[in-house]
Amino acid sequence: MLDVFLENRLVGKILREEATSIASFLLDEAYAEDSERSVLGQQFEERRHHRFFRQAAHPGQLPSFFANLLPEGALDEIIQAQLGTEDATAKLAFLGEDLPGAVRVRRSGNTSAPPPGTKTFDEPPRESSSSSPDLRFSLAGVQLKFSAVRSEDSRFTLPFSGQGGRWILKFGSAVYPELPENEHFTMQWAARCGLSVPQHQLVPASTIESLDPRFAALGENVFAIERYDRHVNGTRIHQEDFAQIRGVPPDLKYQGASLEQLARLVGDLCGPGDLQEFLHRVLFLLLSGNTDGHLKNWSLVYPDGRRARLSPAYDFVCVRQYLPGDQLALPLAKERSPERIDWGHIRRVDKYLKAQGHDVDFEGLAKTFVTKCMDAWADHRGQVSSTYRGCIEAHLGGLPLLSQKP
Repeated sequence: MLDVFLENRLVGKILREEATSIASFLLDEAYAEDSERSVLGQQFEERRHHRFFRQAAHPGQLPSFFANLLPEGALDEIIQAQLGTEDATAKLAFLGEDLPGAVRVRRSGNTSAPPPGTKTFDEPPRESSSSSPDLRFSLAGVQLKFSAVRSEDSRFTLPFSGQGGRWILKFGSAVYPELPENEHFTMQWAARCGLSVPQHQLVPASTIESLDPRFAALGENVFAIERYDRHVNGTRIHQEDFAQIRGVPPDLKYQGASLEQLARLVGDLCGPGDLQEFLHRVLFLLLSGNTDGHLKNWSLVYPDGRRARLSPAYDFVCVRQYLPGDQLALPLAKERSPERIDWGHIRRVDKYLKAQGHDVDFEGLAKTFVTKCMDAWADHRGQVSSTYRGCIEAHLGGLPLLSQKP
């Protein structure tokens, strides 16, 4: 059994039925009954009368909120090799002191069970959509990333034991050349467009202390980005991604919502300012050729523990540099192809949001922001590699948002 904490407060326990291997989450009674409690996850807020959350449809797997705390791809494989098991509960316990947000997980010797009559929510079976792409670019699947510490002289140390660092180091890929450089160029462009992005930089791999030579061979540079879920003093800022919010397991992160539906959620939970920022980022995805904006690449943060805000942007990469015809991870107004999204789609999203009670002028906002982005690109294009510049400009040449009048 595992105890689950939000920062230092016990919020519940993860249980596993020995006979069935079904994993469940039992909310702590004192936490559940506290009307001023900090938010663990929106799915628990929406089901305030439930205390027991079961993953009965998929024995051995964690409830979706906790499954989405685990790393994917190459890093997951490394952890499995270290532990000698694929058991999700064991991996969660192993990473329990350095999980995203303010969640901590620790092993507990105590046994527990839900009291009789506890209201239970059973997560539905996971159904894969036949319309979703079979093969996609995914940063989680190809890129190693580790928590790291930056010293006063700006040098990074990896690995870092204990509480984890305030920076993330993201390494190159043998499959996708110059991936750290690509992300750095894209995040710099995003910042020039006025989007909220964390502090970031390119770091020569040779300067990272205690680096395993196998990782140094992945590329000359490493992309370093400051964690927005850690304060300078070491305290944590809680966050959850939209796969957690929607109750979707990580393997279904390319399904379950459209971009306009996520925009509505941001407007509902965070207010008009964050909704505008979200819509700006959607437009930037289209312009920058970033087709990997799936559910786990959007997150909310809780700076005061209770009120949700849109997190700073992350994982911005020009995927079109590697997969020229790649489609959007999530549709916009029922369309996934950037080459088919025109001003009519923008107006349909505008109409949808107004119908949901959000008085936002998406068309007017888009006109202003697209112009701002193109002006920023004119200033930025000389600061990027010729490969990246050629890819972006070929991509921009095929966009109706630029070639057609609103």
